[in-house]
Amino acid sequence: MGWIVNLWTILAFSNHFVWTNDEEKFVSIKLGEEINLSCTNRTWSTMLFDTWELKHTDEMKCRIANSSSDPAVNTCNDGRILINTTEGRSQLHIPSFKYTYEGIYKCQTAFQHGSHKILFNVSVIVQPEISGRIEYSPNDNHSVAVCEASSGKPKASISWTSDENVTDKITYNQNRTFTVESRLIIPYNTSMESVTCIVSHPYWNESQTYTISLKGTAPFIVDHHHKALYRAQHPVNLIYWIVIPACLLCVLLTIFVTYFVCIKKHLADLSRNCCKSTIPVATAPTKTQQDVEEVEPYASYVERVNSIYNSSAELCNV
Repeated sequence: MGWIVNLWTILAFSNHFVWTNDEEKFVSIKLGEEINLSCTNRTWSTMLFDTWELKHTDEMKCRIANSSSDPAVNTCNDGRILINTTEGRSQLHIPSFKYTYEGIYKCQTAFQHGSHKILFNVSVIVQPEISGRIEYSPNDNHSVAVCEASSGKPKASISWTSDENVTDKITYNQNRTFTVESRLIIPYNTSMESVTCIVSHPYWNESQTYTISLKGTAPFIVDHHHKALYRAQHPVNLIYWIVIPACLLCVLLTIFVTYFVCIKKHLADLSRNCCKSTIPVATAPTKTQQDVEEVEPYASYVERVNSIYNSSAELCNV
């Protein structure tokens, strides 16, 4: 058993062990997905040890190993562990796959009368985000429909319902993902109302479609001189953004003027009523009963004098 212990020590702790692989596999795992990797279908009833050397794309290394007779080894300390199934088989368990887990996974199992080695090329699958837009270049008499699948891994594949005048651009991002941009040239006087791009990626079981409307949407204008991208004003949008606000402004101005005139008139009426209420009104004096009684004797006297005067005048005339 001494050779077994020495071999276990070499596999678990050596940085210079030379691997001769019996098998090579390519495994793609979705970002955040849980997965179990197996080095053999044998159970611990016949196995002596199961060891894994993990080398990431950033050159970081760690080891995970189990033995039937010695303590377990795990220098990764990131949640990846060796587990045993109910049947007694050993598996490398990854609870949630991350970008940093990509790399080369080497495993070896030793059992009575033999061993088995596998090299796993492990890569992550990241779902791309699909978007689309319309661009218009003032120097050219056409528009460009742009379909983009961003931050995906591996890179997505984009096609159109019409594959004429199509160009593709692939950008490698800092987080090791890809952005694919596909551009479809469309004549400016086209009668089409929309175009559709088809995006294929290993993350999906079926291709995804994205429809870009050509009508009623303001395109983006590409300024090649300043390398800028901005949205152009569609004629229909010009009506919305100029005529309608102007009408609303007129309505608001009319309401304001009407309100101002009404307030001014109301204040004038109120001021006039206040002046009338503060100036005293002269009223003609009314004759009392005493005044009437005092005047009546004088009136009778004047009437008798007039009667005597008239009688004297008549005698003189005779």
